Amino acid sequence: MKYFKIQATRTAPRYEVTEDNFTAVTERRYPFEQINKQSKIQQYGICPSCLNPVQLIGTLNKITPTPYGKHTGKNIPDLAQWNQIKYEYCPYSSKNERRELDDNERLPEIDESVIELYNLLRSQFDRVIYILGKELGIQCTPNFWRNALNQYLVNRAYCYPWLSEANLPYIFAYFGIIHQRLYKQKILINSPLYEALKAFPDADFINNDNVSSKYEQLINKDGQFLNLHFRFAFHKQNALNGQTLSESMMFYVDNRNTGEIIYQQKIEFEESYFMNIIHKAENENKRQQWLLDIAENIMQPLE
Repeated sequence: MKYFKIQATRTAPRYEVTEDNFTAVTERRYPFEQINKQSKIQQYGICPSCLNPVQLIGTLNKITPTPYGKHTGKNIPDLAQWNQIKYEYCPYSSKNERRELDDNERLPEIDESVIELYNLLRSQFDRVIYILGKELGIQCTPNFWRNALNQYLVNRAYCYPWLSEANLPYIFAYFGIIHQRLYKQKILINSPLYEALKAFPDADFINNDNVSSKYEQLINKDGQFLNLHFRFAFHKQNALNGQTLSESMMFYVDNRNTGEIIYQQKIEFEESYFMNIIHKAENENKRQQWLLDIAENIMQPLE
């Protein structure tokens, strides 16, 4: 794996596995650096996905091509306890490099990690929506986001085994926005989605805001029933050579009248993007309280 943490929490920062980073954030203190039974110095961190202990390889002695982290498969004294169930669903697990993800699978119990991600969605709902709006080129109504959040909760997507702080905005879309109607939602002008919808014979656009708006509202042409819906599928994770995590899903717009796909796009997740937005202090004055209010009203405490 390319990143490590020094705290076993979802919101803890991720650091790239390098000698400089390890020294800077741990100062080579115990329990991050320990001596094994053979008197060999070993360095440790926390897996950014499953929060299990990992050994950091190449941070003490240079290796080719780059340093990396690997799961220990055991407890590391005073650092972290090994959790086999969490490891089973970790994309960095060697058994998962080519594993097919099951959209219907859910974790058997609600643990602290599930609650932490649930609360992260609740407290950062506006930033989740910001990322989706930017990624998909959409601006949707408050009622749309209420329905999407309710759908996410009803389907217990917060127990999806491959959910993490890195992919939270995208997995929210994967389970919450799927099968929602596009009708009367705003689409970014000149975006690929906008161009595809503009070419659709039953669709039209209006601007209800002002002439300088970057978005237009999708409506039907006179006498036509616009039956277009969002769809997401094929969530994939692949940790190439056990180091770099590649994660993606497919985004579609379906014409329910004919079954035709009128737009499709592969969406690739950037591993540290969401948490970087959260950790930037200057972003605090850009919060959207109306979205936070939706999350606060709908998301009851999870126990």
